[in-house]
Amino acid sequence: MKIIRKAIVMDSVQLRRTIMRIAHEIVEKNRGVEGLILVGIRKRGLPLAERIASAIEKIEGTLVPVGVLDITLYRDDVQMIASMPVVGKTEIGSDITDRTIVLVDDVLFTGRTVRAALDELTDFGRPKSIQLAVLIDRGHREYPIRADFVGKNVPTSATETVKVLLSETDDEEKVVLSDIITDKVVLGDAGYQEIRAGSAVKKKVKARPGTGTKPKRSSRKKTKPGSK
Repeated sequence: MKIIRKAIVMDSVQLRRTIMRIAHEIVEKNRGVEGLILVGIRKRGLPLAERIASAIEKIEGTLVPVGVLDITLYRDDVQMIASMPVVGKTEIGSDITDRTIVLVDDVLFTGRTVRAALDELTDFGRPKSIQLAVLIDRGHREYPIRADFVGKNVPTSATETVKVLLSETDDEEKVVLSDIITDKVVLGDAGYQEIRAGSAVKKKVKARPGTGTKPKRSSRKKTKPGSK
């Protein structure tokens, strides 16, 4: 499998503006920041939560507590990702009971990551409410989960991926849309390519209506009844 970058969804300036907008929306929806806790989903959800908290401090003059969740052991595919999964720290730092929690993540995709985070949060208490803030919503939901705060909606296909790159984790500041190239690449109506390890590329082309491509006629002549 090969990943090829095809477009920049956000640059560093757009990232900064989007985070500031999300911070304003969080303050407006909650009529201030009283009882608010931001919780980032490891790995890139944490720096995003910290940036949002910093932006809220500039708006309200109050520093909102920031926690972090590592959802590794709560994933429904934990047995498939590794026999000995690496588990990071989960640190909330405050009692979440009767508090408003804003979960923060970089990309909302199937909803399975958020579902795992919700399961883990309930082990720490019973919050007043849980809201979700994501930088990118790329669709393809498998769980009935919707974000309350979205930086940008980016429609994607099954062969595309969205990667958020942050200076804290990647030494870059951008959001990139990429193509995932597998051993079978769909070419649309024209046909498809099959790439096999250790062999040449084979190409099969399907005929399309109106292209003038006709099947070959047999070279054998038909004989009439009674003829030799």
